[in-house]
Amino acid sequence: MITASAPGKIILFGEHAVVYDKIGIACAVNKKFLAKVSPIKENLLIFVAKDLGVEHSLTQKQLFAFWEKVDDLKNNKKFEEIREIWQKDRLPPSLFVIASILKKYGFSGMKIEGESEIPKNLGSSSAAFAATSLALLTFLEQSPSKQEVSDWAYLGDVLAHGGTPSGIDNSVVTYGGYIKYKKSEGIQQLSIDFKIPLLIVNSGKKAETGKTVPYIREQLKKNPDLVNPILNSLNKISEQALMALQSHDLQEIGRLMTKYYTTLKKLDISTPELDNIIKIALENKALGAKPTGGWGGGCCLILAKNQQELVNLKNKFKEVGFDSFQAEIGIEGVKIIN
Repeated sequence: MITASAPGKIILFGEHAVVYDKIGIACAVNKKFLAKVSPIKENLLIFVAKDLGVEHSLTQKQLFAFWEKVDDLKNNKKFEEIREIWQKDRLPPSLFVIASILKKYGFSGMKIEGESEIPKNLGSSSAAFAATSLALLTFLEQSPSKQEVSDWAYLGDVLAHGGTPSGIDNSVVTYGGYIKYKKSEGIQQLSIDFKIPLLIVNSGKKAETGKTVPYIREQLKKNPDLVNPILNSLNKISEQALMALQSHDLQEIGRLMTKYYTTLKKLDISTPELDNIIKIALENKALGAKPTGGWGGGCCLILAKNQQELVNLKNKFKEVGFDSFQAEIGIEGVKIIN
């Protein structure tokens, strides 16, 4: 059996803007996806996604027929029809990534199991694609580079994000640590060597990345005079945030987090739950707060002044019914663990 793990991720600054060649700053977070690949006697692919409650047993013919159908829809940018396949037949994007790898390197009997502890919208999909790709490629006696694993994970994100992923998610779960990312420049790994007292609060609603990314794309087409200045403002905030992170200025990081929230909120992708979390955080001495990832649901990042204030904030969110956890960030990326 080959087992690989990949971390979740948070986008500190840059979500949505990064799709349009603006700066994104992201880091790996201490929640993991595990992928296990083992041989079986039957000439079948047994695919089990425990976190999704999905199990399939597919012949080579069935798997490659699925691949051909989805690949045709992808090439014709019919992402809503792909989403319907997931919902109707419970065939997730991970299975397309697996099929793509097996088409290249050859089909054999195996069982692939995935299990996640990553909350939705903290890179759970990208982590699944990266860990599954590394485990499968290693099982097939390949020796993939980090970039190759990241590229396979990106293929999954194309489906999961409705056609236009930025590339930041697959990059950070693969490489780990902290990264600066820009589409036209690729990734730059950052040396951030101080602990950030960060609380992650779950809104209780699933993030809608596959809807919010296409929604902003449509807004940009219809009203570029509104959207482009907002994207440019978000980029300036991210540039300032990079300097604040490198100088360990918590007050400035917090101020810029909140500014990023109020600026991106103008594009109408927040929710009452996300807005309420931000309000509670700022009313209870947080230095700053913002949603992370796709918005439309998901999680918020809350920056505390220190460890004691973080505990106080965690208790406050528990009182009002929101789950939260302290994030250990900047951890190692995808790896084989056996």
